[in-house]
Amino acid sequence: MIKEDVQAAWRELGRQLAGWRQGAGHTQQSLAPLVCYTRSSIANIEVGSQHADRGFWRRVDDVLGAGGALVAGYEHADALRRRNRQRVRARSKSTGAPSIAGPAQRPDLSAGGALEEVDAIYERRLRSSSTNADDAKLSYLEDAVLRAIADNERCPPAILMPRVRQLRDHVDHLLTGRQHPPQRARLYTLASYLSGLLGAVALDVGAFRPAHAYSAEAFELADAGGQPDVQAWARAVQSLIAYYAGAYHDALAYAQDGARRSPSGPHSIRLAVNGEARALARLGDRYGVDEAVERAFTVLNARPSDVEVSASLTTGSYCHARTSANAATAYLTIGALQNVTGYLIHALDAFDQAALRGPQALSRLDLATASLQQDRPEVERACTLAVEAMTLTADQRFESVRQRARQFLAIAQPFAALPEVRHVADLIVERGRPAQQTPPALPSPP
Repeated sequence: MIKEDVQAAWRELGRQLAGWRQGAGHTQQSLAPLVCYTRSSIANIEVGSQHADRGFWRRVDDVLGAGGALVAGYEHADALRRRNRQRVRARSKSTGAPSIAGPAQRPDLSAGGALEEVDAIYERRLRSSSTNADDAKLSYLEDAVLRAIADNERCPPAILMPRVRQLRDHVDHLLTGRQHPPQRARLYTLASYLSGLLGAVALDVGAFRPAHAYSAEAFELADAGGQPDVQAWARAVQSLIAYYAGAYHDALAYAQDGARRSPSGPHSIRLAVNGEARALARLGDRYGVDEAVERAFTVLNARPSDVEVSASLTTGSYCHARTSANAATAYLTIGALQNVTGYLIHALDAFDQAALRGPQALSRLDLATASLQQDRPEVERACTLAVEAMTLTADQRFESVRQRARQFLAIAQPFAALPEVRHVADLIVERGRPAQQTPPALPSPP
């Protein structure tokens, strides 16, 4: 009767799942994406016709708040299953009958008794082919990660961070299990993207130490996965964080290493203009800025894209608007004002149409700073742009915007007595917030 007991245990566990699901107010459809299963699989599990692995029961127990009851039910059913398998093996050995359909297997005496039992071979085959991450789960996770990257500049960190943390924890749990090499490589890529995104969100709120730790983890995962394009992406994130931490040599080193790892990959534009050009500008290398910007636009022109504005952490290629905006920042820093306005006009129009508040604010602050440094400073226009920038990001107080606003005020010091400049200063103080980790002091803008 053990076989019947096993079936009854799985059916009872399925009934428990249905009860906990209904008690939590979930349908099979709404529960499915939370536990990385399909609706039909959950329906089959609830009637006992499909047996899920331990990972599923741990996830569903957490989501439904079952307090370990569902995991305990799985352990009971699994123990009965294993006991039934052992009984079948023992019976087939005592009777001499094979446990797998087919002709009886006899030891090959010529091999010195070294041949294994057929059951042992079969068990090894099951172990080597088992995986806790099928294509459906991986595709779901890949879509979720791409959506999170796209939402990076649209969702406030307080909303995005928990969502990304949950995905990252789930991928980490999957990595503790068994997968085929291609599936494991996909999991490493997902983990790298999620850690890099967490690093960027930590940077947005001024948490520099966690940002550095997340970005280092992102690169280590990309390196373990052996994917050069993902390694380049992770280096771009490390470069971004080092730049805003004031570690310009590190920012340059990360960008150059990323370019070496994937010289013709999708991140070559971003590494050149966001990583190299801006860091070189901070280090005072005008020739290096020209070369990096020219290289970025050469690749951009050879790689046309239908994307009007790419995500800041895009897994694909940088768009024209972001390339222009970063080139403008580099030239503004180095004092080459004649190159700034032309780049920013195009970028601002694209960012305004896309309603991306971070890029909208940063480009306005760059244009405002350039307006103050002209032969005939346009103070009123500059302050209007600065106020627009602070207003746009009132609900999303990006560290990058905070630093750029401080740089604007440093340039505006000669006009500090003017009421419009004082208004901008008051806004920056009012909208300021204590950073979780104080960044290194930035050098005064040239």
